Amino acid sequence: MKLSALKNSAGVYGLVALDEAYVLAELMGLSLKEPSHEEILQSILAMLTRVYSEHATGVVFDPVYSLPFLDQKHDQAGTVIRLEQPAPPDPLTVPKFPPNWGIEHIRNLYGVAKLELYYHPAEETASAKKKLVSEVFDFCQYEKIDFLLKLIIYHPPKETLTTAQFQEVQLEAISELQRSANLLAVQYPQDPLAAATLTSELDIPWLMIDDGVKYDKFKDQLRVALENGAQGFLVDEVLWQEVGKMRLKDQSPDLPAIEKFLQTTSKDRMIELMRIAGEERE
Repeated sequence: MKLSALKNSAGVYGLVALDEAYVLAELMGLSLKEPSHEEILQSILAMLTRVYSEHATGVVFDPVYSLPFLDQKHDQAGTVIRLEQPAPPDPLTVPKFPPNWGIEHIRNLYGVAKLELYYHPAEETASAKKKLVSEVFDFCQYEKIDFLLKLIIYHPPKETLTTAQFQEVQLEAISELQRSANLLAVQYPQDPLAAATLTSELDIPWLMIDDGVKYDKFKDQLRVALENGAQGFLVDEVLWQEVGKMRLKDQSPDLPAIEKFLQTTSKDRMIELMRIAGEERE
């Protein structure tokens, strides 16, 4: 699968990530170790696949929880499939892949491969992480599929990054890793100048991720990013972050309320983001 399958005729990438089932489960108060809870989660993932893929240019699946619903995706949306374990990440460790799963499986499903990497150029495991990304990219090239790297800058323990420090670290990380990816998804660079600088430093297209911000703030950031060179977005929790508050009196998830929200407000957000991206790319 090539990147051309992940963007629309205007050249916009509008990707929705359904590869972090553990985040959605935690928000809804579900345990992935409880079979009945897993069934609920899978019914939600199936619905989201149908709802979002009608409007997104691509959907990201994980190999365990959401991939079974690949056949429910609308044909207009391309396929991206996660390589690493579908579990909460440990920023300090090198990503690990599930057993009996790899790039050749993604190729057979006509997907683009995706890896999420927490990274800081000064961390102890930086060399090992760069080596992994390079090897993944080379194997993707061999298998003739493209590779999306989701790059998340984090600060080492006991250290916080100022805005200027974050921007400097982000640019350094991008410089080190961009030759090992076909498409990059990154955090908001914090201001218009930094976004424009990021664009000028890159030889590949980049997308903006939501990174835990509220929806209205994300819209504003996305507009700035698009005006300064971003070619789209990769989103997940920003579409449905309110579902965690939708509980019954016994604190179990209020499934009717959640499903209504996902079918209306959440879907409308996806439609609006695609509209914003299309307008800014014209």
